[in-house]
Parts: sequence; structure tokens; C-alpha cells
Amino acid sequence: MASCSLEQRTPGLKMQWENVHSVVETQTKADGMHVWSFPPSFPLDVKFFAFGKNRNIRLKRHDYFELVYVYSGRGAYQVQDREFSIEEGDLVVLNGYFFHRLSEVRTHPFRAVVLYIQPGVLSAGDSTGGQAQYLMPFLLQDEGFPHVISRNSGLPVRIFNLILKIHQELPATNDRSRLVARTYLEMILVMLINHYKGQFATAGAFERRQRTLERLRPLFDYIDVHYPEPIALSCATGIVGMSKPHFMRCFKKATGQSFDTYLNRFRITKAQALLASTDLSITRVGQDVGFADQSYFGLVFRRLLQVTPRGYRKQVQAS
Repeated sequence: MASCSLEQRTPGLKMQWENVHSVVETQTKADGMHVWSFPPSFPLDVKFFAFGKNRNIRLKRHDYFELVYVYSGRGAYQVQDREFSIEEGDLVVLNGYFFHRLSEVRTHPFRAVVLYIQPGVLSAGDSTGGQAQYLMPFLLQDEGFPHVISRNSGLPVRIFNLILKIHQELPATNDRSRLVARTYLEMILVMLINHYKGQFATAGAFERRQRTLERLRPLFDYIDVHYPEPIALSCATGIVGMSKPHFMRCFKKATGQSFDTYLNRFRITKAQALLASTDLSITRVGQDVGFADQSYFGLVFRRLLQVTPRGYRKQVQAS
């Protein structure tokens, strides 16, 4: 059955699909942290994102909560070391503490309607901390949490319709629009609470992860500046003051990747930006992001993105 457009489903809705790579990837730092600029009047936002078939999305984390409604297409979503198949009509529920990304686009076009939630949006007028009850589906996620809600449950489309209602109230510059948007958000959160009741464990797992990430932060800050230079494992362990075995265990548990893989992914992301925005030679791009060996640069690029640097540049220029 052919699906109708978002405009046909919701007459009068004003929206614009944006390329997620140009919006989100360019804002993600070396430690994988993404900081979203919420509307200053009300920390709630709705975005309409299109995902390119051949664009690599880096693992990221953030301090806001996120609901991803799959508007069209099929793909795979990675949360830490786990991967979930997703398709049109599914909903992905993310607390932001765990590293995550859309790891594969299986059918194109792949588009998603995303709700970004800053927890403080619920605290206006509430000094009791009661907003934490609404946020349980995010706050109490653990490593086994079922992040994907299937469209077959009927819940994702109900939440999607409420997300669109929130979008129509944003940027919520007056008391009425803020009250309405917050009410729709609370309705969404109650639906999620009812869906996940009985599935919650304790928050201890990601409290431990948070402590590990904070201990690793000096290394992430160092990578942000020095990624074009050689960064040996001994250098990394010295920066954070850990033994090699302890560092390797902690780094993998906190980021979902080995240190070498993480560093290569970060450098390749920088290379993608240079290939897309400059006329520098492939050799120069590899050197500028920290690969002294041109053949190794090409090998790593192909392994991570399934395309050569030259092929990637052609794809970007043609899109």
C-alpha cells in the first residue's frame, strides 16, 4: 500500500526535511557528545530528518532525551553494542546516556521525525521533583532496555500524532502554547510509562558509565585538539592515569568501541567533512586528519563507510 506524504496526512503542517548529516554530525565532538540548541523560550524541539543512504553516522550521546519516529524506510539502529531492526512506523526511545546511531539505511528514502526533550521542560512550576516520575522511561533504562517500540503495538503512531501537535505549538513563546505543548508531552510520557511498566531495573548501570566517561573526558578533550597527530595507546593511558588493561576495558564499556576503532572513526568523520567541503587532494585529506600512510587511510575509510574516499567525494558532490 502506497504511503501518503506527511503533508497529506497532516494538512496545513509547516515543515522542512533536513539532511541529518549536515545538521547533527557536524556538531558532534570527539567524545561523541552532541549538544542541541533548544529554543530559548522552551527546551523542546521537533525536527524532520532525512538520512542519506551512503552517509556514515557516528556513535553519539547527549544530555537530552530523544524519540525517533521512523516516517519512511527500513534500517538498523545501534545502541551501544546492540543493534535493532527498525522500519516505517516504529518508535525508538533513547535516554541519550548510551552511545547510539542509525547504523544502516536498508531502504531509501529513510526519514524520521524526532522529538528532542530537555528534562527541565517539565520542571516549570514544579519544585517537588515530581517530573522525574514522568521521565522514568528514560531515567531507568539499562543495557537490556527494549529501545524500539514496534508499529504493530499501535503506540508509535499515537505518539507521532502528539509530536506533530507539539511541533505546531513551537517555539512556544507564550504561556498558552507552553502549557499546550507540555500537556502533549506529558501525554506521550504517560503512554511510555504504561508501555514499559514492569521492565525497569535500576539506574546503576549508566551511573557507572557516567563516572567512567567523566574520567575519560581529559582524553576526549585531547583528541579534539590533537587528532591529526599520532596518539599512542600509552599516551591515552597516561592522560587518564589508568593501566593498559583497565583502560581498554573501561573505554570499550563506556563507548562501545576499542580505542583504536574510536580514534579511526573520529578521524574518518573529520575526513568526510574535508572531502565534502574542500578541493584538497585525497592524500592531503588523509594527512590532515592523522593518517601518515595513504593506503591505510583508504583501507580504514572503505572499512567504515563501504566506499573509497574518492567515491565518497563523488557521492557528496552529486547529492
